[in-house]
Amino acid sequence: SATLRPPWALRLRAGLCVYAGVAIVYVGTLADLVHFFALLLAIPLGKRLVGGRRADEPAGPNLREWRLLTVAGLLLLTVAEIVMFLVPGDGPFGSAEGVSLSAPELAVLVVLVLPMLNGLRRGGRVAWRWAVALSAFVTLQGLAVATLVGLADVFGGDYDTAGLPLFFVDNLLWTVELGVLIAARHAFRVPSRRRLRRHAQGPGPALARSLLGRHGGSTLSWMTTWPRNTYFVREDGRSYLAYRRHAGVAVALGDPIAPDGTAAATVTEFTTMCENSGLVPCVFSATEATVAATREQGWQHVQVAEDNVLDLDGLEFRGKAWQDVRSALNKAAKQQIEFRLVRLADQPEPILAQVRALSEEWIADKGMPEMGFTLGGLDEAMDPATRVGLAVDAEGTVHGVTSWLPVHTGAGKIGGWTLDVMRRSAHGFRPVMEFLIASACLAFRDEGARFVSLSGAPLARSGSGPARPVDRVLESLGRVMEPYYGFRSLHAFKAKFQPRHVPLYLAFRDEADLPRIGLALSRAYLPDVRLRELAKLVSSSRAR
Repeated sequence: SATLRPPWALRLRAGLCVYAGVAIVYVGTLADLVHFFALLLAIPLGKRLVGGRRADEPAGPNLREWRLLTVAGLLLLTVAEIVMFLVPGDGPFGSAEGVSLSAPELAVLVVLVLPMLNGLRRGGRVAWRWAVALSAFVTLQGLAVATLVGLADVFGGDYDTAGLPLFFVDNLLWTVELGVLIAARHAFRVPSRRRLRRHAQGPGPALARSLLGRHGGSTLSWMTTWPRNTYFVREDGRSYLAYRRHAGVAVALGDPIAPDGTAAATVTEFTTMCENSGLVPCVFSATEATVAATREQGWQHVQVAEDNVLDLDGLEFRGKAWQDVRSALNKAAKQQIEFRLVRLADQPEPILAQVRALSEEWIADKGMPEMGFTLGGLDEAMDPATRVGLAVDAEGTVHGVTSWLPVHTGAGKIGGWTLDVMRRSAHGFRPVMEFLIASACLAFRDEGARFVSLSGAPLARSGSGPARPVDRVLESLGRVMEPYYGFRSLHAFKAKFQPRHVPLYLAFRDEADLPRIGLALSRAYLPDVRLRELAKLVSSSRAR
């Protein structure tokens, strides 16, 4: 276990100790004795045998490890009670007859302990208090029996000694658990969910926009100003991370918005806030810079998308590679389709009505609700800070819509634009998307923008490196989503504009967090989808 990185080393040791502890106390065969003493020797000697403490291993238990220790202890004691009930045989400390709980008592213990285990895992203060109360009750019970036995010895009273050694050993283990709970009390300060909701409001999008304009951000940073985000702001008020909270996970969106040199500290403080709140921290769609900051904390990462960035300096659609784009521009000119770069909120009602109709047609064609999180809709396109491209013919018919989010580069400057909404008429001008994107690129180039981002399609990438298990899971999820949202088809479409690819990552503490993170991401992207609809999506994709 000493060769494993945190927190897997402690998890393995805790699991082995639970097994060995139950076996030596309540079974007590020669093999159990060998296992027990092997653990006593191997755990303290392991670090010396592998060459000392790992560079990424903290000097003492952190909050997660303290919580894991208390969970392991309570789990050991509960499993022991179940073993004594199911197999009340003779162990090294005597028979379990008369010591094991009755069926109703065991049922009550299990009902009490199960929510405690989950609460202790999250660092809940209420669960800690209940665990302390339970451990203290059993400890006091043992002290009372020990006192009565002592008085009986002094005054010559009679008592049945059957089962007493096992009873006292069992109570001693509960006393040790009580001591661990008290020593780890600083790890259990997570308030109740009601109090968390009450204090989770914090600063709003106005502060986010102000800091983003001041410090600049990545191509996805404008999405941090959208509704449904919660904000973690450092005490100095100069840095923030926007996140969504789902399934006990705080999913931070993109890189920290922070002054130069403080991004790593922002991630560190965000992680501390999450652990103090009983949340699993992760950063979604992070760039290499943020991944490097999290790697210093021992985090893992996996690529989840690719940002498609097109540099505008000297952009001209010449050569064979741009043939499809030139063809779209030429056909639009022949059919008198005009490109307009506007603020959508300023458009007359006839135009707005057509844009809404296009969006509703697109959603209805997908058969699933519109996605959110890193994918905006018309509500976000109505923001005055967002530019919207329209393809309108001579009769005033809207054939397609794109929206572009500002990319701030610091000091109040906008250095580029990020593509967000893409909607087209099913019966209109066929290459309308090529026309809209190419026209927007030329317009932004003429305004002095340095680049545009065609955005990253979630769960789509062009790399072909070795696939880890987590990569294969994301690959499967991408195949499930493809028939409905076409992320991979969209990624292939954007290749027409010959962008350079910038990898985007999911940064997370360790692999054990991934199932919960996956659930949180599905809820972040599809907050209004019910489990029945998700099951339908998966089953129908398999049928295809």
